Amino acid sequence: MKKKEDFCRESNHFLKSLGLALCLVSFGGSAIYASSLYAQRTMLSIQMNDRTVEDVFEYIEKNSEFIFVYHGSNIDLHRKVNLDIRDQSVEIILDKLFSGTDIEYIINNRQIIVRRDTKKEDLPIASQQTKKVKITGVVKDAHGDPVIGANVVEKGTTNGTISDLDGNFSLDVSAGNVLMVSYVGFQEKEVPVGDKKVLQIVLDEDSKALEEVVVTALGITRSEKALGYATQKFKGDELEKVKGVNIATSLSGRISGMRVYNSTEFGVAPKIKLRGEEPLVVVDGVPTNQAFSDFNQDVIENITVLKGATASALYGSRGGNGAIMITTKKGGDKGFSIEVNTSNMFNAGQLKIPEVQTAYSAGSGGKFDNIDYVWGDKLDIGRVYTQWDPIKKEYREMELTSRGKNNFKNFLEFSMISNTTVSVSSSGKNGSIRTSLSYLYDKNQYPNSRKNKFWYNIGGELKLGNKASVEGSMNFTQESAPNTAGYGYGTGYMYNILLWTGPEYDLRDYKDYWLVPNEKQNWHYTDWYDNPYFEAYEKIKSINNFTTNGSLSFKYEILPWMKLQLRAGGVAYANNNVTRSSVGTISKGRGGWEDGALGYYKEGKKTGFTMNYDFFLLFNKKLSDFSVDGLLGGSLYYTKTKNLEASTKNGLSVPGFYSIKASVESPIVDAETKTKKVNSLFGTLTLGYKDTYYLEATGRNDWSSTLPSNDKSYFYPSVGVSIIPSNIISLPDWIPFWKLRGSWTVSKTDLAIYDLDRAYTIKQNVWDGLNTASYPDYLRGDVKPITNRTWEIGTGIHFLQGHRLKLDVSYFNKLTYNNTISQRISSATGYKSRLMNIDEEYVRRGVEISIDATPVQVRDFSWDVSLNLSTSKRYYAKLDESFSPDNLWTYVGARTDSYSYKGYDKDPDGNYIINTNGLMSRSQYSSLIGYTDPDLEYGLANVFKYKNFTLTLNFDGRIGGKSWSNTEFHMLETGAHPDTDNQWRYDEVVNGKKNYVGEGVKIVSGEVKYDQYGRITSDTRVFAPNDIETSYEDFVRSSHNNPDKLVQKKTFLKLREMSIGYNLPTKFISKLSMNSCYVGFIGQNLFVLTKDFRFSDPDGFEDIEGEDISSPSIRYVGVNLKVEF
Repeated sequence: MKKKEDFCRESNHFLKSLGLALCLVSFGGSAIYASSLYAQRTMLSIQMNDRTVEDVFEYIEKNSEFIFVYHGSNIDLHRKVNLDIRDQSVEIILDKLFSGTDIEYIINNRQIIVRRDTKKEDLPIASQQTKKVKITGVVKDAHGDPVIGANVVEKGTTNGTISDLDGNFSLDVSAGNVLMVSYVGFQEKEVPVGDKKVLQIVLDEDSKALEEVVVTALGITRSEKALGYATQKFKGDELEKVKGVNIATSLSGRISGMRVYNSTEFGVAPKIKLRGEEPLVVVDGVPTNQAFSDFNQDVIENITVLKGATASALYGSRGGNGAIMITTKKGGDKGFSIEVNTSNMFNAGQLKIPEVQTAYSAGSGGKFDNIDYVWGDKLDIGRVYTQWDPIKKEYREMELTSRGKNNFKNFLEFSMISNTTVSVSSSGKNGSIRTSLSYLYDKNQYPNSRKNKFWYNIGGELKLGNKASVEGSMNFTQESAPNTAGYGYGTGYMYNILLWTGPEYDLRDYKDYWLVPNEKQNWHYTDWYDNPYFEAYEKIKSINNFTTNGSLSFKYEILPWMKLQLRAGGVAYANNNVTRSSVGTISKGRGGWEDGALGYYKEGKKTGFTMNYDFFLLFNKKLSDFSVDGLLGGSLYYTKTKNLEASTKNGLSVPGFYSIKASVESPIVDAETKTKKVNSLFGTLTLGYKDTYYLEATGRNDWSSTLPSNDKSYFYPSVGVSIIPSNIISLPDWIPFWKLRGSWTVSKTDLAIYDLDRAYTIKQNVWDGLNTASYPDYLRGDVKPITNRTWEIGTGIHFLQGHRLKLDVSYFNKLTYNNTISQRISSATGYKSRLMNIDEEYVRRGVEISIDATPVQVRDFSWDVSLNLSTSKRYYAKLDESFSPDNLWTYVGARTDSYSYKGYDKDPDGNYIINTNGLMSRSQYSSLIGYTDPDLEYGLANVFKYKNFTLTLNFDGRIGGKSWSNTEFHMLETGAHPDTDNQWRYDEVVNGKKNYVGEGVKIVSGEVKYDQYGRITSDTRVFAPNDIETSYEDFVRSSHNNPDKLVQKKTFLKLREMSIGYNLPTKFISKLSMNSCYVGFIGQNLFVLTKDFRFSDPDGFEDIEGEDISSPSIRYVGVNLKVEF
């Protein structure tokens, strides 16, 4: 009954999403009806003699907001006409234009759809018979090489073929018709047949394939071939088909050098690292402090990733780690349209979920108790203990059985993701506008764990005459969740259910979690752990967050080669959170819940805003073979945040009344305000010669408020070079394009707010309710900004006709120096610590490879594939004698991502040494266990198209790198690990035998001596195979933290996303007044292959401690529907 109620509740949310879509579509339909008056009220005068139909179309588009939509092969655009019409509607003009022809038109808002009148084509069959002729020919490129797989289609029909391996083709066509010949990378060509029977067709290369443009720093569009640094880009619609909870997940594997850590925890956003660091997010040219995961995929036009400091040098210290450039949709050029895009996905099982032993109860020493651990008695053998009855709510004698074998799975609930966007766009000759409303509902697998998120977006551009224009966008986001807790050690459901409580109870019997309402739980583990249902509904961490970001820019053309741009943009936010726990709470202090059984309530509010003001002068001048591009400008960055928290002290005076007023003692209040300001001047200059040689130099100077006055000004230079060898030397025809690039830059990072100057410390209720203020104990020092010096080289090569294979390779080297630490100093100075620079330096080196290819391109079928490979690691470039670690694995040239641990002693052959008590001997020295960073990261994206069907398959993964399995660590400690259900444990618990013999050797005689690092200096030990018997429970509990078993490889392969979709035929959807309709079956997080990490998904493990009792990784499948009217 409960599951049915849950399903109905979740179905209601789906219906709400659908209802939202239908309401807005209905509104859009009304708008179409109202806007049809535009056609009747728009009056035009037209005088044309001996002009073409196409000229008439262009005149009407230029002098109105109408846009013509037609298929050129069905209309004779070159037919000459004479028109002399004054102050008449467009309908009268079109009636006269098409009088006496078989052409009809339909006015749909501001779109005029022109097509042949099929009724006039219903002539007798005999009159439709046309003489067919057989045409043969060959398709070649400008170099005379055959074009394989070129599409050859008779114009206006579906009659066609493709060229063979030699470029040859043969096709029966109507006499006198025209052939349309096309191939990827070449311009489409019309070839009149005439009376020819044999054709020689030469396709011209599409220059756009070479003139790719990218959005660079400050939102400026530039030619990709002129850049001296690495970039990657993709269209926003690539993210719209599989819409999960977070857009950042869809970036996994799409960009070489970008690593995305996808947490399995509810409400925890993925972390994005670009070349090992967190990149800046830029929206429409304006930097923001928002995470990429805050944005909705349906508002994104395209994304460009600028890799490294050179690419983003104009953003100063915030751009030192590269940038993700987001360009939002502004309405486009499609006239008026309404679009609905909805994805609904449901839980289809877990990729990884912990499993525990179900043969032994809670307790220790083979005896049952309700206190701690799962090393208790054997279940299901008839043994009787006093146990809590949750139904009768009393203790009574009951048999110890495994009634809770599936407690954790039974605790999990139906989960789903619904993500719907409805947008309205309109465009005309003077500009465009787009507005959208999006709703995300995320029902998590844990009870009372769900999220509602709304986005509202509006963006547009407007021409102000011939020289000026205005462009702007605004995004509003509201996000709320009743409870975001429930994961991690000490606070998670897995912590309670799987690790520290046994399978001798059925958790479903405890859904009625009150014994005495608002006072005492219906629960039998009364020393440490809360009833999981009590945790879900009475230990709350709720959020209600509001964010608004936007920008407005003005552009003015001073001269044909010079423009002025003014821009303002910013982000404002208000994040509200509540943490509360009921009277009767058992666990205390973990995860922010204080005061335990007395109850607790805390309110927090974080507000703030960030503003960016830019002005710059752009120039672009062509002088014979030379070109000059550049800009001069400045910016002002200002940010301010306020944090206010208030909480109860020593419990709630009224159980169930959650308010600061209910505090037993005077509430605890904490407030903080932070501000920062950075003023900047910058400039860039690019010199080009013959579209082949490019030299770019940039400079930026910042003045930061967080640095000492003598060091607050700092300068960033950068230089980039790009050369196109394919324009210089003669290359094989199968290498149409080759580019070499290189760059060098210096970037600096200023300090965080209050890193140097600390505020007074206020303590409340110190003396008889009075507060105290203490002077800061942090000594201000002379600190220089952290500095990075980066250089990179790379190449881009295109292969085959039509540039069907593109290879890009980059190598980068980033040196970091002037690093800072907080150093403790003598209290005799009046201070405790100070911030200072140290001499330790690091260098990060990496290689990035991206391959884009079209292995198959034929008439009805194509296959596009993208492969991204990357590796990067950080090394010590210089050590500081006073502060660098003193061990054997820290030296110049050593990796900085090492992990060391005090493991267990081994003999020279690698066998564990067993002590005289039969337990493993713990080492007194740390040793190197492994490294965190992966050896290789990869992503493989495939798009297969057959007629109207599209299949996408996106894989990604990592090879190498290690993390600690906290889940298995605690499973072994508590006795819940499934591997502990074995014969030794059975003999010990049931038969009373403590006969476990640990694998290893014992010391018969001799001794060993070590140096300060744990290296053996002398060893006279004699070993023998271990034969000492001991308790199996004692052995496992004493060695449960063995790094040889718990530090595991994070290697994995994941099928990240899949979609199988179909675009409904135009003939069908046009009858429903649709412009397009796509239906697809989708899936996310579908499959993972790992060797290690049996119980958790390594996708989200960032560092060596990355796995903290991770929640199950969920597989989602569902449906995507995208309709445009």
